[in-house]
Amino acid sequence: MATAIPNTMRAVVLPEYGQNAIDAIGKLQVVERPVPQPDRGQVLIRIEAAPCNPSDLLLLQGKYGTLKTLPTVPGWEGAGTVFASGGGWLANWINGKRVACAVQGDRDGTWAQYTVANAAECVPLKSKITNEQAASLIINPLTAIGLLETARKGGHRAAVHTAGASQLGRMLLAMSAEEDYPMIHVVRRAAQVDLLKSKGATHVLNSSSEDFAKQLRALCKQLKATIAFEAIAGPMTGLVHNAMPRGSSIYVYGALSEAACGNIDPVELIFHEKTINGFFLSAWLRGRGVIGMIRLARRVQQMVIDGRIETEVQRRLNLDEMQAGLTQYVENMTQGKVLLTPQE
Repeated sequence: MATAIPNTMRAVVLPEYGQNAIDAIGKLQVVERPVPQPDRGQVLIRIEAAPCNPSDLLLLQGKYGTLKTLPTVPGWEGAGTVFASGGGWLANWINGKRVACAVQGDRDGTWAQYTVANAAECVPLKSKITNEQAASLIINPLTAIGLLETARKGGHRAAVHTAGASQLGRMLLAMSAEEDYPMIHVVRRAAQVDLLKSKGATHVLNSSSEDFAKQLRALCKQLKATIAFEAIAGPMTGLVHNAMPRGSSIYVYGALSEAACGNIDPVELIFHEKTINGFFLSAWLRGRGVIGMIRLARRVQQMVIDGRIETEVQRRLNLDEMQAGLTQYVENMTQGKVLLTPQE
């Protein structure tokens, strides 16, 4: 590589889990750490951009399904250039290439100038895709694809999504429209109704409306919507569950309310043959293998290049702006992602 790899780097470190998202952000520190070394099958990536996702906020609070030994560097995904290979055909093949990466398991993540990732968790990037868009190439787009595939394979004729104004929600809107798959997009404010309709949504419901449950029940019946993608949790899970037709299934993939799923009528579960399931992207991707993941990521890249989907960014942060920027994201996720740019 033209640029030498330094011995040390700057990184965001979480020394202990927080009581809530804001508390956890306040505990984050920017420190000097040794640049990690890749083992066989791994690569060292110089990170150019890394987003904050709701799943990152769960990790900061010790609520994510895969926790890490503290202190740790957060960050589940990012984009940059492979600067070194630890050996192995795949790691050697992507050495020197720009990649998007996912960093799972009990190890340091992407909120740093350098990170180590398994080569199998990296996606080579096309020249026309920017690092900014590539940074969020994996979690949201692939979750959207996975949810829609789950609905199709389950024989569901229409779906409900409870975080319609989120970045993932907007991707679901675009993908479902391309597939001519009916969806009911649930939002929290009137302005978000207008936002989604401006993007082509047909069925948008405001959960703050007094007759929301009645509207949802009627629309589910009309469209035969028997699957819901649930990102909120708390009372929303039961509210949607109780409004859906007999034989419906809910797939909970997020917990934006940071509350347990509630308000579930057992009569609906017992006598109306309804189910509540979890959807975990990592488990879904494991069933596709390395080649399958690369194919999916190529599909997503082309959608981004064609302008069919995008990740909206509300703020770009150098590491010293990290706490203020992450707090802004927590307080207003609808405006888009915040991106850490560690090299600035």
